[in-house]
Amino acid sequence: MKIVFTMAIPEELQKEFARQFETDEIHYTDHLESFPELKEVEVIVTYGSDLTEKLIQEATNLKWIMVYSAGVDGLPKEAITSRQIKVTNVRGIHAYPMAEFVMAYLLDDVKQLSFFNTAQRQKQYASEHPVVELGEKTIAVAGTGAIGIQVARFAKMFQMKTIGYNTTGHKAESFDETYPLSNLSKSVPEVDYFVSILPKTKETDSIYGRNFFESLADHAVFINIGRGNVTTKEVLEEAIQKKAIRHFYLDVFPEEPLPKESPLWEAKNVTLTPHVSGHTDQYLKRSFPIFAENIIRFKKNEALVNEVDLKRGY
Repeated sequence: MKIVFTMAIPEELQKEFARQFETDEIHYTDHLESFPELKEVEVIVTYGSDLTEKLIQEATNLKWIMVYSAGVDGLPKEAITSRQIKVTNVRGIHAYPMAEFVMAYLLDDVKQLSFFNTAQRQKQYASEHPVVELGEKTIAVAGTGAIGIQVARFAKMFQMKTIGYNTTGHKAESFDETYPLSNLSKSVPEVDYFVSILPKTKETDSIYGRNFFESLADHAVFINIGRGNVTTKEVLEEAIQKKAIRHFYLDVFPEEPLPKESPLWEAKNVTLTPHVSGHTDQYLKRSFPIFAENIIRFKKNEALVNEVDLKRGY
């Protein structure tokens, strides 16, 4: 097969891939639009943001797109589905880094690390500032896939109670209780920490409205490492401004990059990071085995790992 990667791949991984698939024709390019053999390419490996409808139309022999990301909302879906081009992703490889990020947020909150860092800069020996534990607190996670399950596993190690939310309310590993997403407002008042790991789909658009934030306890903390479409800019800013809950840890936003004029930058009840919870030095190493397995399956005309339904969005 003729395969083209559109991202930088370390030389050692290139060599390993070439050894494993020596009969395939493998190319690497920084500019897919100027790749001279685009019409002959059968497989494109991409992070997804560089593909356009025009490129899909020009790649007349394209049969499969391998996305080295979990999200596929940036793909030109109509151009892809009209030609029945297969799409797969690396769903699952983000479980550890993103779950670690959640635990970092939680520990920052209970151990007040950000507070003590500020106190240090101000030369304040604030030894009377309250520090508490995670044990026996309740964490709710919207999204009980690989990432959500890993969050729950880590939380159980800290003796937390775990509640999960998914489409149907079906049971999931490491969750004490699970509920359907349709029951959000009825079930969240007891939680101390609410973590959103929901993908960007039509069903998740603005799923957290004013009623949701009003349903959370005053002492609750909201964490979003999924997608920013789950609430609107207006609702989010209002909840922050009114201090509907105690704190917001946000890695994603309704608009990205977060505009410099956004009030979130200076809000004292917000800790923000620039959509980095999935970053890890192990990213490509974990992605390659999924792609390698799928090449074997593709050649045998077998079902692919992590095949994406673009109409559903995941």
